[in-house]
Amino acid sequence: MEISTKVKPPAKEVPLLDYMTGRFTYRPREKWAELIEKGEVLFEGEKTTADQPVSAGDTITSIIADYDPPDANYDYTIVYEDDDLLAVNKPANLRVHGRGRYIHANLIHHIRHVRSDGYPHASLINRIDANTTGLVLLSKNQPMLTAMQKLFQNREIEKTYQAIVKGIPAEGGGVIESPIGLLPSAEGVYRYGDGEGATKVKPAETHWRLIEKLNDSYALVELKPKTGRTHQLRVHMASIGHPLAGDAVYQLSDEDYLIWCDEPERFPDLGFYRHALHCWRYDFVHPITKKPFSIEAPPPDFDQFEQ
Repeated sequence: MEISTKVKPPAKEVPLLDYMTGRFTYRPREKWAELIEKGEVLFEGEKTTADQPVSAGDTITSIIADYDPPDANYDYTIVYEDDDLLAVNKPANLRVHGRGRYIHANLIHHIRHVRSDGYPHASLINRIDANTTGLVLLSKNQPMLTAMQKLFQNREIEKTYQAIVKGIPAEGGGVIESPIGLLPSAEGVYRYGDGEGATKVKPAETHWRLIEKLNDSYALVELKPKTGRTHQLRVHMASIGHPLAGDAVYQLSDEDYLIWCDEPERFPDLGFYRHALHCWRYDFVHPITKKPFSIEAPPPDFDQFEQ
């Protein structure tokens, strides 16, 4: 199978190996060098060398062996559409974009190339984790993409999530301001927080509110992140003693988490088959109409937590 891509700006006369290593980080430099030498990376359809200069607009093709695509849940719903914007309610077990084995098994590829009413020019505006459900915004054109990305960068979009947490918070709500960085962890585990050894630590702020008690062990909460750090909501709720139901990363040790990846049934006390987080609502001023605008995505079925 061949996968082709255009070199992106501002690349100009960059060695092919440097470009592939910098852009496609899911493979180490040594692997890209090996593939180029074997003729499995083509420049303008021809075999080439690692020092081949590439510039914006050039076509690079990777030849990969056929394989069975990984499992993915394409049961998403378009909850809003206008001439410039799409809003999708994404299910769990669906990555928003792809790389490696998931190059085709993801939301943006499905929207662009698989749907019968496909949107070939759609671009992702925001991203959420594969197992986080809820709103993903996509632009239909470059001006809308630029405008929406600017809103996100300037924190002019209010994001509201819903989550199921373990335990019943004694307070009705509050603000969590623990900084977040990458913690040292075992290979294959990516955990964030402000513990010993954390790197690239940045300020983070989350506003939370108790919505309702679901039973003696779980509660439904509303979360509003004011910053956008990796795993922010999961980290912050765990930091106050109420990790998200099903969140193996922040409830298990590194060793147990790696076991959970292959045998999740061994850890029923996690409370759910994935982290129970849903991106529920966005509020912002629409870049085209200049009017206040809201989009909501109905949450998934959390009936198992009810009495």
